[in-house]
Amino acid sequence: MAIVIALLSSAQAINRYYVRSQLEPGMELQEALNNMAANNSFRYSLQSEFTVDDRREVISEVEGEKQLGNTHIKGEMVNTPVDIYYLDQTIYNYDSFSKKWLVIDSGTSNSEELLISELNPLSNFRFKDVNQVEKVKFETVDGADCLLVKCRPSVESQLLENLWKDFEYLIWVDYRDSNIRKAILTATNKRNDKTNLEIKVGFSDFGKKIEIKAPERSSIKK
Repeated sequence: MAIVIALLSSAQAINRYYVRSQLEPGMELQEALNNMAANNSFRYSLQSEFTVDDRREVISEVEGEKQLGNTHIKGEMVNTPVDIYYLDQTIYNYDSFSKKWLVIDSGTSNSEELLISELNPLSNFRFKDVNQVEKVKFETVDGADCLLVKCRPSVESQLLENLWKDFEYLIWVDYRDSNIRKAILTATNKRNDKTNLEIKVGFSDFGKKIEIKAPERSSIKK
């Protein structure tokens, strides 16, 4: 029995090594980016911060969920608690003072146009082109064997491009289902080289059933 187990373990190790050796980082990254954009639902965590002369300032720290065009985030932004829903061109923002929901017509069906990457984390992964895609190593993220790649892309996000330069991404690609499990973006401020941006994102529950509903009418501020 011990011999059989050892043989099976050896065969699995050889197969894993072979699969890993065949991975081409540029192709795996592009396939994962395409697949993420096509996902109908997922959950995510996002933390953004910038460093000025080695002083760390947290911009946001939120947990979010997306289902088709609907989004819900909860956490903190600029040291202020936030609880925001975005559904059908409407923003529901919880006001902790009145303990009511403020309703705002966004006038757009595209959350990217709101210029809030917390509501659409994938907006940080829209690239004009990707240069220098490097295979770094393999790591396990939430039980998934991931290929860690590093790249220096030209980004499509105007919000990012207007303020930052020298973008570098570390992206953990689950090569078995072509999803991004984790990513870290770093960049340097265009006006001050001593100011740096870092955005960390984690993704999970791809394709799971996620129901996002507007708050109860009785709690909406009129």
